[in-house]
Amino acid sequence: MKNKLTYILLSIATLFLLYAAYFFTIKYLDKKILGSTDVFMSAKNKQIPNYIIPTDFIDGERFYIKLPIADNDTIMAFGDTGGGISFITPKTLNKQAIKSNLRYGILKGIMPLQYILYKDLVKDINFPIPYLNKNLIIRNPFRRVTSPFLMIPPLDDELKFMLEAQPEMDVFLGQTFFMGHSWTLDYPNEQIMVNTPLHDSLVNQPNIQKLGFKKNANQEKLFGHPSMTVIIERDTIDVLFDTGASMVLSEEGKKLLYIDKKTSGGSFIAASIFNKWRKEHPEWKHYPKADLAGDVIEVPIVNINGHEIGPVLFAMRQDKVWSEGMIKSMDKVVKGAIGGTALKFFKITIDYNSELIKFEK
Repeated sequence: MKNKLTYILLSIATLFLLYAAYFFTIKYLDKKILGSTDVFMSAKNKQIPNYIIPTDFIDGERFYIKLPIADNDTIMAFGDTGGGISFITPKTLNKQAIKSNLRYGILKGIMPLQYILYKDLVKDINFPIPYLNKNLIIRNPFRRVTSPFLMIPPLDDELKFMLEAQPEMDVFLGQTFFMGHSWTLDYPNEQIMVNTPLHDSLVNQPNIQKLGFKKNANQEKLFGHPSMTVIIERDTIDVLFDTGASMVLSEEGKKLLYIDKKTSGGSFIAASIFNKWRKEHPEWKHYPKADLAGDVIEVPIVNINGHEIGPVLFAMRQDKVWSEGMIKSMDKVVKGAIGGTALKFFKITIDYNSELIKFEK
C-alpha cells in the first residue's frame, strides 16, 4: 500500500513538473516574440486597388462590415478601431461554413479555446486580411498559429450583455482587423473603402495629423489603438480614435436623448475633464445617468484638424479607465475617445502604415 501511494505521488509530481516546464517554456517563447522582428506579426496584405467594403451604418455613427463567407452567406461584423480581440460570437457557430472549420488551440500555455482561420472563413481574396497580433498567440501545443484567425470566446456575462445590447452582431472586429491597412470611412455617404493610403509627405497638411501607437524596441506596433488630439475650449486633449464607441442607454437616457434603441454611438471623456466642463459651462446640456456607465454631456463645438463640428455627446468614464486600463495598449495616457457622435460629420482617411489620419468635411 505504501509503495502504491509513493508511486501515485511520484506520478503526480512528474505530471506537475512536466506541465510547469511546458507552461514556462510557452511563456518564454511568447515573451521572446514580443521583442522580435518576426515577420509573422504583419499580415502581408496585398497591395490591391482601393476596394469598397460592403457595410451597414447604424444611425450614421457606427457600422457593421458584411463579411462574405462560404455558401454565398454574409455575417455582420461590428467594426471597432478601439476594440480588443477580434472574435466570432458563439451564437454564430451553427452556420455550416463556420462549424466545419473550427479548430482547437491553447492560449498562454493554459487556456484551451476554439478558433477559425480567417482564410477558412472569408473566401473573397480582395477582402482585407487582419493583422496577426503578437499579444494573442495560440499554439498547438508548441507550434504557434501564424495565419490570421478569429477566436471563439466563452459566453460569459460580459459577452451576454454585449449581445443583448447588439443582437445583430455575429462577429466583433477589433483593432487587429484595421492594422496594416489604410481606410476611408465616409460617414456622411455611409461608405467604407480599404487601400486608400496617405503618403508620409502629407504629414504637415492642416487637416492631417500623426497618430500614436504603442510599440516595442524595434518600433513595431504592439497594439492598434491610435491616439490623436482634439481641441475643446482651447484645450488640446489626447483621445483614442474609436469607431465602435457606444453608449448603452438607460431607460431615462432613451427618454432624454429621444433614442428608442438600447445603444447609440458615443464619444467618451475622463471624469476630471467632464467635471471641469460642468463647472465652467453649466449652460451645456447635461443628461444625468443617460448612459448605464455614467452621465452624458453635450459639447457645442469640437475642433478636429481645424474643422469645427458639433454638438457632440460625450459619456463620462472614470479617469482610471484611461490611466490604468487603456494605457496598457496605447502610447500615452489619453483622456477620452472620439467616436461616432463626432466622426459622423467627416470623411476620414486613416493609414495604419504611415500613421496618419485625415479629416474632410
